[in-house]
Amino acid sequence: MNKTQAPIAAIIAIIVLLIAMNSYITVKAGHNKVATLFGNVSSKAYGEGFHIVNPLLSFHVFDLRQLTYTWDKVQVPSQDKLKTSMDISVTFRIDGARTPKIFQETGNLEDVVTKHITPKVRSLLREAGKTVSQSQDFYIDSVQQELQLYMEDGLRSYLEKKGVIVEAVLFRDITLPQVVTSAVIQTKERQEQLEREKAQLKIVEQQAQQQVKQAEAREQAAVSDANAKRTQADAEAYRILKEAEAQANANKVLALSVTTELIKYNSVQRWNGKYPQTLFSGDAGGVILSLPEIK
Repeated sequence: MNKTQAPIAAIIAIIVLLIAMNSYITVKAGHNKVATLFGNVSSKAYGEGFHIVNPLLSFHVFDLRQLTYTWDKVQVPSQDKLKTSMDISVTFRIDGARTPKIFQETGNLEDVVTKHITPKVRSLLREAGKTVSQSQDFYIDSVQQELQLYMEDGLRSYLEKKGVIVEAVLFRDITLPQVVTSAVIQTKERQEQLEREKAQLKIVEQQAQQQVKQAEAREQAAVSDANAKRTQADAEAYRILKEAEAQANANKVLALSVTTELIKYNSVQRWNGKYPQTLFSGDAGGVILSLPEIK
């Protein structure tokens, strides 16, 4: 080989080496690659693994794993014209079989998010907010569930045609307008104050009921004591009445039993054998006689 042929051979070797180095690709797990040749997009993507390819091809990587994008502090108006701030997260993945079409019509993954997902998320949120009467209703679980279903259905219906498979939609960090937040705080404070007043009133009512029960107990005790005294007095009066009746009956019986013969008999029974020392005459102007004592 002469001196002129040596540089040419070196150049050819370098070209062959470059061609050999660009004649294969590897695709990571959970990804695929879309090939283009002079602007033309290949109709079939390259999946995971090792591939021998045309060294003139250019490749664009798509992540096919589950992805989650979050939009922070999105303003959502409700029927009361107030805007509520919230974070919304969308979990999705790219359909690997459709990445060539996605790249041809839209671009790479970031283009899909920017051109399709983000505008649709904001549009659906505005429409969903129109179904909510008041901004504070965004705190209600049932309202959040309805919004979530509305967003999921709307995004799936729209993005499925774009090669995007929506897995879930989540709402977080819902922040009400300041005017509503202040009103809610004031309402909460009033409710707490009302609860405290109710509790205090309940204590007062319990104390009053206790005092009433105590008064009723004292009244019952007084009535019982009065009844006891009345019963005792009635018993004493009954005793006295019965004793009086018994005495009267005894006197009556005694009066009926006293006769002249009984008197004489009692006198004889009581005579000690001595004559009386003093005698009275029968008439009013009678004379008192003293008899001598018999020995």
